[in-house]
Amino acid sequence: MRELGWLIACSFFLAFSTHSVAQDYSGTWAGVVTESTSDCKNIVKGRPGEYRLDFVQEGDELTIMDKTARRPYRGFVEADNPRQVQVRGTYADAGGYVTEDVLIQFVGSGSGTGQSAWKWSDGWHQCGGRFRFTLKKVNP
Repeated sequence: MRELGWLIACSFFLAFSTHSVAQDYSGTWAGVVTESTSDCKNIVKGRPGEYRLDFVQEGDELTIMDKTARRPYRGFVEADNPRQVQVRGTYADAGGYVTEDVLIQFVGSGSGTGQSAWKWSDGWHQCGGRFRFTLKKVNP
């Protein structure tokens, strides 16, 4: 009988528990591309160097905006691993469209590492590449 009571109590706990994000990643971040590869001849993404990014988080939804190109990347903080973020950006470039999938792994509240896989296509031709980067939060 005691096991049945525990089973019912655990069921209520799981049914009424809500997901809460432990960390808010909103703010300005400095990203440094550390390595980059591409099989495109005329399109280069993720050139090595430093970039500034704005992160806006509402709940588990996250939007990242490059301060230069102003292209939004939208995604979410993973429910099972709140230190991991996935975002996607799609935009016009060089007569076609780029789709970029980014995965970020945060190490605490002020730094992280990430990788991007991107593809460009004009409907007839396609190419793509990858790059890796580090992130550090810029204090206001």
